[in-house]
Formats: sequence, structure tokens, C-alpha cells
Amino acid sequence: MSQEVQKLLAWMPVLTAFLIPIHPRFSSFTLALWAVVSLVYFIATLTNVDQRIRATRLTLLFKILAGASFVYFCAICLGMLWTENQAEGWFALEVKFSFLLLPLLFWQANSVLNDDWKNQTKRAFQWGLLVYLVWRFFQASWMGDWSLLRYDGFAGPFHPSYMALYLLTGILLSSSRDALGRVLLLVAGFSIGLLASKAGWGIGALIIAIEAARRSRAASKDFRWLTGSFACLVIGAIWADGGRMQEFQSYLGRSPSVSVQTSDGALNVSASDEAVAVKTGSTGGRMQAWRASVQLLEKHPFGVGTGDMTSTLAAVYEREGSLYAKKKNMNPHSIWLQAGVRLGWLAMLGMLVLFGFFTWKAIHLGAFQIAIWTLVIALNGTVESLFELQQGVVAILFLGLLFSSETTKEV
Repeated sequence: MSQEVQKLLAWMPVLTAFLIPIHPRFSSFTLALWAVVSLVYFIATLTNVDQRIRATRLTLLFKILAGASFVYFCAICLGMLWTENQAEGWFALEVKFSFLLLPLLFWQANSVLNDDWKNQTKRAFQWGLLVYLVWRFFQASWMGDWSLLRYDGFAGPFHPSYMALYLLTGILLSSSRDALGRVLLLVAGFSIGLLASKAGWGIGALIIAIEAARRSRAASKDFRWLTGSFACLVIGAIWADGGRMQEFQSYLGRSPSVSVQTSDGALNVSASDEAVAVKTGSTGGRMQAWRASVQLLEKHPFGVGTGDMTSTLAAVYEREGSLYAKKKNMNPHSIWLQAGVRLGWLAMLGMLVLFGFFTWKAIHLGAFQIAIWTLVIALNGTVESLFELQQGVVAILFLGLLFSSETTKEV
């Protein structure tokens, strides 16, 4: 029986990787199924330790990432001690339970399976991306609605920035050596442009350029295909812009508004100020969220607690007259500020040190692709709270543990 369960266990990460980019809810079902199969295998091999764990083939990078994941989850649990909104705190723990579960699942997979599942899992993620893109293009064509090929219409059930991150990961995994890789290099680049995520555009263009330079000597064909991917991203961005870049440029050129405080402490917003606030877009909203988060960090050096982040930020938005951020109920929109607001300065600095150390160690070991992917997460995480939604937590942790499970020798 244990042999059959082991074969089934090998398919669990493959199935999860395939479904992650298709719909954000699908990974919940596959992780639950994976956990059940993992438990069944553990019980079936209780009397045979050698079969249950043949060898512990855990890389240093995997140990660092898995250990950090455990620590982060424990810190969130600790934050429940000083949170007032217990219901919101328990919901946050539920969303972030993967920080505890996924390292355990990957530890077992690394210990009892041969290395074939890793390449199969990466391949499954690429196929999942391709299936998703075919679905989105087909739906827009079938309905005759070309707005479905731009921004949130194209992202579908995902946040545009998250899908741009998935697609950029697919590009990093792709090579000109096979047909799937060639297709993804071009289509994924074009699709990042269609998503009209300003962070997706900037980070995507930067990372594709870095990867093209990295592969220019060892794989000249890859360089040409990555150059084509860059060009496709630019073409898609031009078509799908719709004023997104203009809003960003206009915000940068806008003079700061002055808020007037009345004698009773109420915020007095003039008609001109209110007009500016109405025109505020996602860029201005992020600035409002960041300013509010910094204020909370100054007042709460140990954070506001696991469940009080949303309500506390809302109070600051109300006080500061941050209309856009208040209306959108915005979170800190940064993994660094998110950790700081929730758990304090120590958590934020710890996360910064971890990313820096992990990237340095990956470069030192010659795992340049892992280092570049970590840079992708750090850059995206600066402008998005990637660890706030399950579509960010599961995908990033899953892919990070997968990449760090591999040997550090790269082609």
C-alpha cells in the first residue's frame, strides 16, 4: 500500500503547481488533498522508518526558507496576544496557515521522493499558465469584449500584479530549447503588458533584461527569445495602457496638497483639495497607505496585532482625509510595511535581513536563477502586500520552496 500512496504523493505538488495559476481557490483544495495523502503515507510507513524517510536531501536554501516560514507563522500567532479584533486575527491565521503547512509537505517530498517530481512540478506550473492564458483569450474572443484583454478584465479572478508575478516566473522557467518555453517567453511577455500593472511592467522589463544578459553567453538563442519577450511586453503595455502610465506621471508631478486642521480637530478639505483627492488613482492610494503605515509604525513599535491592521489603518485614513485609501480599504501594500504594522519594527527588519541573506547565499552558491526570482518577490513585495491574500501566500511560498529544493548547480 505504501508504494501506491508514494506514487500518489508524487503527483500532489504537480497538481498544485498546475492549478495555482488557473484559479486562486483551486490551490486550497489541492493543498488539503496533499495534506491528507501525506498523512496517509506517514501512517502507512510508521513501522518502517527507512521507507518513510530514505534520506534527508534538504538544501541549505530550503532550510533557510522553511525555517523563516515557520518563524513568520509563529510571530503571527504571537501577535494574537495583543490584538483586539480576534475574529480578524483568526482569519489572518487561516489565510497564512500555508506558512506552516507547505514547509512540512515539501520536507516530506524532498525526503521520500526522487528528484523527478521537481521538474514535473515546474513543467506543470508552465502548462497551468498557458491554459489560463488560452482561457482568457478565448473568453474575450467568444464574448467579443476586448476589454477582457486588459487590466483586471484580463486578470480575471486574480489581482493583475499577482498574475504578472506568475507570468514573470513562467518566463524565468522557460527556455528556447522546447516549444512550450518558446511560446511562454513571447505570450507571457505580451500578457504582462496586457495586465496594465505598473509594477508588473517595470519589474517585468527589468528582470527580463537581467535574465537576457545572464543567458547571453551560455545560450544565445535564449537571449534572442528573451529580447522578443521584452518587445512583446512593450507592445502589450502600449495597447493596454488606457491612461495608467499618465496617471502615474501626473501623480509624480502633482504638488502636495495642504490639509487644514480646524480648532476642534476636524480636517477641513477645500474644494480644490477634494477635487485632487477624487482624481487620486492607485499610485496615490499606495502613497496614502504607506504614509498611514509609517505613522502606525512610529506609534506602535511592536505592531498593532495580528487582527487589528485593517481597522487601525482605516482610522488613520479617516483622520488624514485619505479618501481613496479609505474607500478601497487599502492594506499597507508592501510586505515590509505589512509585517511592521502588524508585528512591529523587529518583524519588518527581520524580513528585510532574511531576503538579503537568502539572496546573498543563493548568489554565493551559484543559484543565480533563485536569486533573481527572490529579487522579483522583493521588488513586487515593495508595492504589494503579497502575503496578505492566499493567491500570494500559497504561490510564492510554494514556488520558493520548490526552487530552493533544487541543487544549486545551474545550466
